[in-house]
Amino acid sequence: MLDEFTNYLRWERRRSEATVTAYEADLAQWLLYLEHAMGIPDALGASRLHLRSWVSDLVQNGINARSVNRKLSAVRTYYRWLATLNPGLVNPAEGLPLLRTSSRVVRALSAPEVEALFNPSVFDSDPIGRRDQFLLLTLYTTGLRRAELIGLTYSQVQGASLRVRGKGNKDREIPLLPEWQAAFAAHAAEWKPVSPLIFCQKNGKSMDPRSVYSLVKNYLQAASSADHLGPHALRHTFATHLLDMGADLTVIRELLGHANLSATQVYTHASVEQLKSVYRRAHPRS
Repeated sequence: MLDEFTNYLRWERRRSEATVTAYEADLAQWLLYLEHAMGIPDALGASRLHLRSWVSDLVQNGINARSVNRKLSAVRTYYRWLATLNPGLVNPAEGLPLLRTSSRVVRALSAPEVEALFNPSVFDSDPIGRRDQFLLLTLYTTGLRRAELIGLTYSQVQGASLRVRGKGNKDREIPLLPEWQAAFAAHAAEWKPVSPLIFCQKNGKSMDPRSVYSLVKNYLQAASSADHLGPHALRHTFATHLLDMGADLTVIRELLGHANLSATQVYTHASVEQLKSVYRRAHPRS
């Protein structure tokens, strides 16, 4: 039944592979809890009381609110799908409130921090060091998501633009800077014989999402004092710097691949916060 549901997500709902994988893991965890903690071998026998118990167990085990809410979203979607096969089925997650989450403000890197990040002396003078430098440049100049970066192939580079398939299998085109194109040519000369993937391991295999996160975080920690460091920090910096330079919010939305403008509007808040910070530091009365 779970396989049928993931196929539904993948082919009918057109969810990204990352979302499908996350939902599958969350639901497997829920079904395991039902069977071993509640003694219920079938998802159809679950009630809201059972789901509340699971949520309580997750919180007690230190799972953060955002992760719990994602699991609830997976369960809610699963039971909505089950209800199409079982008319009259009561969705135990319907109406169950999400946990309150604290607002997580990701600070964009400043111009000096970006300069420090790309200081050539930071990188090893070997293929891996050069790959890492180009990987960071790609994140900063294109605003790609981590999953999009990992799956990037040489065929997606089309002249002066990059064709990307993002969430919901929606395609978008991102213009490429001359600096990126020059770096890409050097990278391809060294790495293209290894794999059709632009970014890969030495053996040509795909890079693991966690290793990419750690790689980016390690370089960012040496250049920035921001609290939240990872691939998303560079995506955030990409959008914030474009906005600061006068780019239209709808253009930034297209470049980021956001389905709704509301998802992009967080960057207007980030820019206002940056203005406040500069004002407080620079004004003689502050």
